[in-house]
Amino acid sequence: MSGIHFHAIDIGPIASYNATTASGGCEIRHMLTIRPFRNEDPPRLLKLWQQTQRCHDKFPPLPSLSLERLQTQVLGLPMLDHRPLMLAFDEEVPVGYIHTSFAPDYAGHSFDYAVGHICFLCVDSTYSGASDAAAALIRAGEDYLVGLGAQTIFGGSPTPSAPFYSAIYGGGEAIAILHSDETIINAFHATNYKVDHMTTQFHLDLRHYTPIITAETVSYSAEIEIEIREVSKARTWWEGCTLAHGIWFDATAFLVRTNRPIAQLRARVTYPDTENAVTMYDKTWLASLMALRVHPSFDTDGIKRHLLGEMVQYLAAQNQIIQAVAHTIDDSPLGTLLLSQCWQERGHGTVFVKNIEPAQPDS
Repeated sequence: MSGIHFHAIDIGPIASYNATTASGGCEIRHMLTIRPFRNEDPPRLLKLWQQTQRCHDKFPPLPSLSLERLQTQVLGLPMLDHRPLMLAFDEEVPVGYIHTSFAPDYAGHSFDYAVGHICFLCVDSTYSGASDAAAALIRAGEDYLVGLGAQTIFGGSPTPSAPFYSAIYGGGEAIAILHSDETIINAFHATNYKVDHMTTQFHLDLRHYTPIITAETVSYSAEIEIEIREVSKARTWWEGCTLAHGIWFDATAFLVRTNRPIAQLRARVTYPDTENAVTMYDKTWLASLMALRVHPSFDTDGIKRHLLGEMVQYLAAQNQIIQAVAHTIDDSPLGTLLLSQCWQERGHGTVFVKNIEPAQPDS
């Protein structure tokens, strides 16, 4: 893995935090300890995932995540560094965990250590000190990222910047911090993070999909050729790390008269966890729209609509794929475009950001 350098940092084996929570007129003291991941921790992570029920207003529902899937699709990724994966304990009981990392550099060949990401944060919703635990985990994760040079930290960043939990959310992508997750939302505010932007998740049921044929689509069909192919080779180290789980497709639009590419839409199809399936959504293939790029000279709603329609029609023709999801930044024209194509809003989230003040030299 040439060109990848992991910096050494000593955060100590265990960090301790005192916290006090008011409950029914009484004060309950919590002695939290936070430590990095250990090899025996995967069952603890899985139990916390199941206890938090963070995706209760998300569609598809939170799947019955298996230990095997957690280990292969999160803990087994090649760029995983276990040190910034930390668990919080109240005495011997695990009450939450945080997973931080760095964004890829512009070329996708290494990490950009100036930009940190809180990829995942959860606390046990039944724990009386959940707010204190969430804030303490944020501070611990932030300390790790800043120690390696982070100047900006995002919380709730979606793929591709925070890739570890792709395809875990019912097969889809992380939607950022769900608006319904008040404990986590409040913890980011309490630790001086600001709202960077809002996100919306859209869903389309492919079982009942009917292509929308208009005079515009007929016109574009004569002028633009759409080629859809499976992505078989990673172009960068980052893609090599993140493309492993699922099948990727690129839909590319070419001008017929010049054979010039003018737009591309990428989708990922994730396979079901059939051996551990419990709900219907564990048993089905799901397509996620990942990226849409259009040449500035051809950046029109008509071309985007045509490319989107062709990709969705292609996915719907694959009988195993029964649903598709997409995420947009709120007020993005893409959201309006999806609604015009009969996609439905299914969830809302927030991405937080914090700019780190440079350390002042000792006087």
